[in-house]
Amino acid sequence: MSEENKITELIKRKGKFSYSFEVTPDVSEDELFSLKEDPVFFSVTWHAKQHQCKDLNIGPVRIASILRSKQKHVLLHLSCDMLKTDYLDELLTVLQERNICNLFLILGESYDPNSSDFKNTSEVIKYIRSKTGQYFCIGIPGFPGCNDEKLQQIKDKIELGADFIMTQALFDSDGFQTLIKRCEKMEIKVPIIPGIFPFETLQQLNGFINMCKIKVSEDLLTAINDKEKMNRPCSEIIKLLLQELMSKCNTSHFHFFTLNKLRNVEKYIAQIK
Repeated sequence: MSEENKITELIKRKGKFSYSFEVTPDVSEDELFSLKEDPVFFSVTWHAKQHQCKDLNIGPVRIASILRSKQKHVLLHLSCDMLKTDYLDELLTVLQERNICNLFLILGESYDPNSSDFKNTSEVIKYIRSKTGQYFCIGIPGFPGCNDEKLQQIKDKIELGADFIMTQALFDSDGFQTLIKRCEKMEIKVPIIPGIFPFETLQQLNGFINMCKIKVSEDLLTAINDKEKMNRPCSEIIKLLLQELMSKCNTSHFHFFTLNKLRNVEKYIAQIK
């Protein structure tokens, strides 16, 4: 696999503003291939509790394979949840055969270490590197506001072979800027990609908060209420966030959590470019 297909290289070459889309495996092919905008890559989520890692005839692998067959770049999520060594071996082989070289490793929702051969993502990173060398570009989650112990764990994963950090959805530039500075202080030098949820109403944001178990500030909720009282789109809040991330943090690539509403996000991006 050429280095140029790795996430770290893709985002490096895209200039002042680039973006990627996260989709779930039940996204329709029509949605994927009728877009006017062209994201740098699509990330495809992994749901072990649904498919139980019984075989490779599952939604995430199918969608990732279809995207790659259409020359789209793919970041496939993979969780420790229910992950067995034999299954991972088979998966890594198939991904290499299909020219899929980017992985995003997470622990997994309601993770039970008793059902997996891997106790944490550090073990998965170490195993993948031992089996496949530098073939895969590996991403890991990062969280603005995480404590020092969590940040040390991130550093440990990078030393084991992780290549970039991608955050959960964030809603203020100061928190992201602080994360960057803390990483610099700890000599964490990999790219850090901010996650963005382009909500337009408080109802949409609340649904995302409940689904992803994230926290938002009271200031953000107040700002949303003010926008709705004035009958102004809440998207202005996210536009301002992007501008601040670009100016304060020198950020150029943004990862959008689309909830498979690709055309809505596409319209949103067209207004920003």
